[in-house]
Amino acid sequence: PPWPFRPAVMLLSAAASPSALFARAPTMADAMPPRARAPTMDATSSARGELCSVLLMDDGFNMREYVARVLMMVCELSESEADRLMMQAHWEYSSVVGTWERPVAQHICDGLKQAGLHAAIQPESAIQTDSQDPDEPS
Repeated sequence: PPWPFRPAVMLLSAAASPSALFARAPTMADAMPPRARAPTMDATSSARGELCSVLLMDDGFNMREYVARVLMMVCELSESEADRLMMQAHWEYSSVVGTWERPVAQHICDGLKQAGLHAAIQPESAIQTDSQDPDEPS
């Protein structure tokens, strides 16, 4: 499984002291990256930075429920939106999680990677250019 669970037999046999027997069992929350605040804009950065999209790629390893739960925790998405993005990444091999200014997008991408998902950042201008029809005038 993608989280650090161990059978109770292993925990008991590996205990070096009696106090280790009463240690808290790991939960799914232990596998999630800690929630931190998104980076704030400082005086040196511009008011409007470059917009970047966070892409989620299908890895074929993590369970669908885990991916949806990570999207809910890291990106603060609703359950239905997380399920939709997870299924889109599964069927189309990638999905756009959202578009933010570069520091926020980097923070979210790092959170997804910490949880073991495959994520990347792409400038919004590159995504808009790729999605335009070459025969259609700009």
